[in-house]
Amino acid sequence: MTAEHRLLKFGIPKGSLEAQTLELMRKSGWRISVGDRSYIPRVDDTALSCRLLRPQEMPRYIADGTLDAGITGSDWIVENGADLVEVESFI
Repeated sequence: MTAEHRLLKFGIPKGSLEAQTLELMRKSGWRISVGDRSYIPRVDDTALSCRLLRPQEMPRYIADGTLDAGITGSDWIVENGADLVEVESFI
């Protein structure tokens, strides 16, 4: 697969962090929208695929390679025993 065809699979937390995460992505330059019953947001970047997930599920999906990255609480990483790299802390 060439670099131009790679897709970044990114997890967005449902619930209390959802609106803040979507706003962060918008401020970063993406146009993103989520339908009322959809778990797959529409984003204006063909190299980015997003999924809405419960924050407590995020570490497992990143650890098993279903997702490349995502936003979740460090408490969920510890509770899941996931061996992940924290890129940035938002606190």
